[in-house]
Amino acid sequence: MKPRRVKRLFGSVFTRLLLATLAAGLAITFTVIAGFMIIRLHTENDFKRNLLFYTEYLVEDLGDPPDEHRAQEIARRTGMVIRFDHPEHSWQTGPLPRFFNFGRAWIHQDASGMQMGSSKGHHFIRLSHAGGELIFIATRDPHHSDEAIWILTAMAVAMGAILGLAYFYIRRILKPLHALKAGVDEVGAGRLSHRIPEAGHGELRDLAEAFNAMAERLNRLLHSKEQLLLDVSHELRSPITRLKVQLEFLEDADARESLRSDLAEMEAMVATLLESARLRHTAAALSLKSVSMGDLIRSLIPEFKDRRPGVEPGPLVDVPVNADPEKMRSVLRNLLDNALKHTPDDGPAVSISMAHRQDRLEIVVEDRGEGIPAAALPHLFEPFYRPDISRSRKTGGYGLGLSLCKAIVDAHGGSIDLVSTPGEGTRVTVGLLLR
Repeated sequence: MKPRRVKRLFGSVFTRLLLATLAAGLAITFTVIAGFMIIRLHTENDFKRNLLFYTEYLVEDLGDPPDEHRAQEIARRTGMVIRFDHPEHSWQTGPLPRFFNFGRAWIHQDASGMQMGSSKGHHFIRLSHAGGELIFIATRDPHHSDEAIWILTAMAVAMGAILGLAYFYIRRILKPLHALKAGVDEVGAGRLSHRIPEAGHGELRDLAEAFNAMAERLNRLLHSKEQLLLDVSHELRSPITRLKVQLEFLEDADARESLRSDLAEMEAMVATLLESARLRHTAAALSLKSVSMGDLIRSLIPEFKDRRPGVEPGPLVDVPVNADPEKMRSVLRNLLDNALKHTPDDGPAVSISMAHRQDRLEIVVEDRGEGIPAAALPHLFEPFYRPDISRSRKTGGYGLGLSLCKAIVDAHGGSIDLVSTPGEGTRVTVGLLLR
């Protein structure tokens, strides 16, 4: 897994909530365990004290020297193992528990001289008696370990079930956030008509309602802006036409040519605005037909034969797509024109190539020119935006070319992406779906 994906995984709200739930569960578990251990410690102290008192009675009952037959009877009734070690006579009422080892036992000596210890969960008391050593071993139930394993297994299964339920519950709670993210992506891509479901209740529903209200306001604002541009463009056509007529009566030839150039520039800008607005509102402006994009590019390249450093075709494929040939010709012409404008005359030729990627056709226009600053990249497809803040005539254009290209490609249901590095060049990729 890549570091970025790991960072994203552990940075997500879902993962953090799940880890918080897990941490809380473990903290509660450890608290309960600690409480039981403290209770057990106090209980063991009471048990040891009672066992010491009981041992004194047993020692008196066994006599001096201790009676082996009496010890056998006591062992049968209590489950203890009683052992007497003496230089002349030793005996033991039964076998020692499995893995029991006096050498590795924890031992505590009482003020009376009795020694108490435990080994593998078996408690014992050792004391001097009748010239030898008397040992009482309180054996643990042999089924205790099996029961403990089953209890621990049941606890682990229960903890896993609880965490599993918490996992699915948290996913259900955070499901509206996934819809919200998808909505943000859609709005960020320019599809302002997208709305997210206003399901559930509480803060997440309020967030969904606020998002939809924001998208609606943005949609109205942008629609008003585009409608204003459209209306202004329509209104400009009539005075431009009248100016062109009046211009012919101007006697100064130099002034006439200068004004004619300015009017032509204004007329081209108005036409571009109208075309962009029409394409953004509906795809009905397209005249779709089956087009071989390879043939279209081959027919377009001769238009730039006199432009330096020239256009060099790369691999071209003859895969038919459903497109408007004139509109796509306009897109490619605009991209090649931009690439040539920003490439030195003595630099490498601008390349245009194609690639067939499963269900889409990619057209790539690439240059080795001056490149575009990183700060300008997010705004390149906005109307009237130009990285050249001087807006000089050297580079030409009105900042509408790439905006119009995106409008045309979007109307085709495709995509257009641009990557650029200052000093190294720019690469534009147009993706069209194959139907």
